[in-house]
Order: sequence, then structure tokens, then C-alpha cells
Amino acid sequence: MMEVPTGSHIRRWRKSLEITQTKLSDMSGVAQSIIAKIENEVVDPRASTLRKIVEALARFENPDLLHTVQDIMTTDVAALRYEDTIQVAIDRMVKDGISQLPVLSVDGSIIGIISEDSLLQKGANRNGVVGQVMHTNPAVVDIGLSVAEARRRLTEVDALLVVDSGLLVGLVSRMDLVRALRLNSIA
Repeated sequence: MMEVPTGSHIRRWRKSLEITQTKLSDMSGVAQSIIAKIENEVVDPRASTLRKIVEALARFENPDLLHTVQDIMTTDVAALRYEDTIQVAIDRMVKDGISQLPVLSVDGSIIGIISEDSLLQKGANRNGVVGQVMHTNPAVVDIGLSVAEARRRLTEVDALLVVDSGLLVGLVSRMDLVRALRLNSIA
């Protein structure tokens, strides 16, 4: 869990990196006026706002480190629909070397995940539908989740579905973490 920085800590950190409030606003997506109020401790910011500022400063300070799941996720995520056949899932997994596929509703929301495990346990009838064999409670995480927390979560599940404002934007598997360990240093 991240220690919550004070406004004065953020101001000192920003100044030590020689970044203006305007530049920090551009990097974080947080309005400059809000950054000024946070630094002067006039407002009590939401955790999501603080996270955006801290991540922007951390990325600026250590651009070569991987900080969040956004830095390591697979963004070209194949997905299935509830009514797709199990044969379609098997073919896609084998052809693309994928071990898990999210299952999306018609409106694009996540309703499950199908994995090698769910196919081996329940997928004997290849003409059945994906919805019958999918796991209905996939691990869904926000795009800002730290790599360290993702590593902890991936000891319990095979994959994390990454969302931004509720929409699926990526997937992090154990292999993505292993690749990140090989290629870069992880925050």
C-alpha cells in the first residue's frame, strides 16, 4: 500500500525534479489549479487524483522503471462472447498461443474469463457455449495498479484483466511479468 504524501511533500518532490505545476498537470492529467490547491494543502484530494500525480512524478524521476500494469500489459487482447462455441475458444487459444481469454457482453463489459483450466475442467463438449465453462469472477484491476501489487495478485490468479474507466484495455499474465523482469527493472 502506498504511503499517502502530503501536499508539501508533493511540492518538494516536484521542485526537486525542476518541474512546473503546468508540466506536472500535462504529465498527470490533473488540472494545474488542483495541483496548486493540493500543494498548498487547501483541498483533501481523492486517492485517484493523488495517484495520478505520484505516478507522473515517479515516471519522470525514473523513466526506465516499470511502474504500473499499464507499462507491462498486453493491449491486443482477443476476447470472446458468451455465445461463442467452446471450439472457437480452443481454436483461438491454440492458434494464438493464448492461455486465457476474457468474455465480454454485447456492450463490451467483462462477464467472465475462459482459461486452459476452465477448458480442461468443463470444456468436453466443443459445441457448447463459452458462457457454460467460463469463470464468472475474473480478476479485474485498474490501469493504475502498481507492478508490485500485480505481482502479488498473480500468485493467486493466472491473469489480470486491466480496465480504464470500466472498459477492458489490456491483460497482464504471469508471462508479461516474467518478460518485464527480463527486459527492465520493476518499481
